Amino acid sequence: MQMKELMVRAIYCESLGYEASFSYIHAIKLAQQGTVLEKRVGYLAVSLFLNESHELLLLLVNTVLKDLQSTNLIEVCMALTVVSQMFPKDMIPAILPLVEEKLNHPKEIIRRKAVLALYKFYLIAPNQVQHIHNKFRKALCDKDPGVMTASLHIYLQMIQENPEGYKDLTASFVTILKQVVGGKLPMDFNYHSVPAPWLQIQLLRILSLLGKNDQR
Repeated sequence: MQMKELMVRAIYCESLGYEASFSYIHAIKLAQQGTVLEKRVGYLAVSLFLNESHELLLLLVNTVLKDLQSTNLIEVCMALTVVSQMFPKDMIPAILPLVEEKLNHPKEIIRRKAVLALYKFYLIAPNQVQHIHNKFRKALCDKDPGVMTASLHIYLQMIQENPEGYKDLTASFVTILKQVVGGKLPMDFNYHSVPAPWLQIQLLRILSLLGKNDQR
């Protein structure tokens, strides 16, 4: 408990611009060995203190692997969050199968975080996730609008690089846009009575790329 409180103070010191590098290793230890609440603080500290190329991050790989296989929903969420924020590029093959598994998890928050983790992988190592494009399509059709919205980030990136390869999805994007404009999404997505404006913008950007120089 004391270590958790000290770690919060270290985060505060770093946020003020003071270096607290002595606490980095303790943040990793807290994420590895603490209670769920302590692990949460440890993971938070690691995500704030370290970057993807930091040598200490390798010490966290086994912990992430273990937490991705945990039956505790909070531990799985924490592991997916840190993976989607920062993870060594060389270690992606070690955890990719576990992240893929989470696309079929019964809890929508886990599926959503798994999609965001795969989006991160696509940005830093696109060749490593080429084989799971069909699973991205499944996420696009997910019954939870949060999972579907998360998948649009990946599609926007992929369509920017190769619009011709995704023309067949145009009807799907138009259908989603019609549902959004028609107020079919939960009220949580509305902003000042406008149905999911950020989602509408994302869809319009995708459709503009797909429809460029294509009158049909």
